[in-house]
Amino acid sequence: MSAAVSVVVPYYRAQADLDRLTAALAAQRGLTGGLQLVVADDGSPVPPRVDPGLPFDVVTVRQQDRGFRASAARALGAEAADGDVLAFLDGDMLPEPGYLAAALAAVAEAPRDAAVVGRRRHLAEAWLERAWAEGWRPGDEVPADARLAEPAWLREGYRATDGLRRADSTGYRYVISAVLAVAREVYEDAGGFDPAFVGYGGEDWELAHRLWRVGAALRHAPDAVAWQAGADFGGRGDAAEAARVKAREALVLASRIPATTARGHGLSLAGPLRVGARVRVPEGADGAAAAVVAVDAVLRAAPGARVGVVGGLDEAATRALGDPRVRLLGEPDGGAAAPEDLPPAPARGDLEAVRSVPDWSVDVRVPLRPAAAGARPDADAVAAWLLRLERAGVERVEVLGEPGERAERGVLAVLTCARARWRRRRGGTARGWRVPASRLGWAPVAAVPDLEAWWGGWG
Repeated sequence: MSAAVSVVVPYYRAQADLDRLTAALAAQRGLTGGLQLVVADDGSPVPPRVDPGLPFDVVTVRQQDRGFRASAARALGAEAADGDVLAFLDGDMLPEPGYLAAALAAVAEAPRDAAVVGRRRHLAEAWLERAWAEGWRPGDEVPADARLAEPAWLREGYRATDGLRRADSTGYRYVISAVLAVAREVYEDAGGFDPAFVGYGGEDWELAHRLWRVGAALRHAPDAVAWQAGADFGGRGDAAEAARVKAREALVLASRIPATTARGHGLSLAGPLRVGARVRVPEGADGAAAAVVAVDAVLRAAPGARVGVVGGLDEAATRALGDPRVRLLGEPDGGAAAPEDLPPAPARGDLEAVRSVPDWSVDVRVPLRPAAAGARPDADAVAAWLLRLERAGVERVEVLGEPGERAERGVLAVLTCARARWRRRRGGTARGWRVPASRLGWAPVAAVPDLEAWWGGWG
């Protein structure tokens, strides 16, 4: 029989920390359904020891020492876990007696979708050594002079996002794996921790973005409190060295997280996409020119996007679209899903398949451009608009033609957030918005477009 929750702890040469953590887990209150502890050893010279008298099942797994591979250790531990909820705790955390009960209560609000971040508090290392020897345990009072400040940016992030309920694709920054509880189903949909990470930092943010992408219900549970000896990373050690570590982390994440906070939107990088678009070539002699304008408009709106062009193009139009961000897909095969259908989500546990789906997929059924003469898309404004949609929970937008247009042109474009695909598999529905193109400041490209005026900026 599976446990209600499996606590997964990465470990490396820190027996005293593990002893304190297991004592804190043994003191947890208010749990129903059973607890399992999985210790994932990152290749310690001496394997961890666990008290055989603990009041819960313990599993130990081990990987070879190939550098700092906390992400791979967590992934290995999650594979060995049998709980319906995976509670990741770093080995130096000290959860208060109500930590797991509070985290599980938050998970229960969305039992198939939840990813819950607890509250990590900090205390002085020297004080902890003395206090533990004198009988202090998590849940007891911590003197004011032993408490260290919590990161202000993290508190502000939770406040601004209503405890992550209104988190957008940049909300990954407020998810820390030191105190993270995730419903197994959404964890597996996201592909789990990436074992390829080596070195400090970034793996929790990368997983958090994939969790967001597959429709996780992100939550902050401030009552799920765990203490850590020492300051947050930003308050430790040499400031210059910390800056170098964070710069390396940012470079690693730029190719893995497409959110604007990870790479801006000027770079066109391989890997996960923020926007992927498909532009359909209208029938008729001038359809190719209209499609070229639409492709150019999409790439001005989202410079890092990839655009597929569906339909026939002559040689001149093919050359005009010889941009590495553009793929020519040829004539439609006639067997595609109906436009209103969502493509199925990739197989559960397929990390690379999750990365292959853009945050936003845009189906441009009728070539579009900004409506005003001389107007061009503003990439910053478009990026901010997508974030506003995400914070509002909108996952599908139908851009409509004006009243009186031909019925087949009623829906000019459809934008679909990746979250809708996975949430549908777990029984959710996408919140939609139908809006006229004119309200967004866009309009169909003229039947016979003036390409010179478009590129020259006066038309």
